[in-house]
Amino acid sequence: MYIWVILATFLAILASYTLSVRPDMRELSVSRVAEATLGRLIVQHEAGITYVKYNKYPYLTSYNAVGYSPGIISDDNLLKEMPYGYVLDDNYTSQIFCMNEDLTVAYAAGEGSNPCDVPGRRKMLVTYGPIPTRWMNLAAAVQRPNADFLDALWSTVASRNEFGYMISAKPADVHASRENPSASDVQLATRSEEELVFVPKAVLQDSSFKKVCNLAENHVCLVYMTGI
Repeated sequence: MYIWVILATFLAILASYTLSVRPDMRELSVSRVAEATLGRLIVQHEAGITYVKYNKYPYLTSYNAVGYSPGIISDDNLLKEMPYGYVLDDNYTSQIFCMNEDLTVAYAAGEGSNPCDVPGRRKMLVTYGPIPTRWMNLAAAVQRPNADFLDALWSTVASRNEFGYMISAKPADVHASRENPSASDVQLATRSEEELVFVPKAVLQDSSFKKVCNLAENHVCLVYMTGI
């Protein structure tokens, strides 16, 4: 009996030293993993922006000519602009688009010509990729990121209003306008609730983009767009 009293006392002492679970434990674990996923896309996109920067004036002598062309930026060109030892994420693609004024047509590089050199063309860098299944709310009728991923997304993107995930635009917004010159029916859910950001039709119709990101097939993507 005496032994049991001593044992109970010892266990009570141990219990008194047990720390309570931190209220922000989920944020420190799950959200940080989600932020790392987002961070890889952001780093790759910013490397693409740096690549574009060094392939136009003043790094090229001609004011109008550019050293880049439409298409997917190669891994080698991206890695040159990334921190030493960085490993690219195969889920993400950085692609340059050279389009007409209303963003409905994307031009491909032809033999001996570069459509990005043509005056009046609108140029854009787009980095895109699927949202990992673990971060999706698969129970929803229309797939969308779960709460953990959304928390990480809004805390990571800061002022990046052209970075978000694809959603269907409201029918009332699907018309040619200043915000939506191509009358696209796909927009980005972004941090800003006031500014509407649409994915141009020329991007949506691109075969490389459509293969990975297609709302009609419930393939929801993260998309980061920057005019160049």
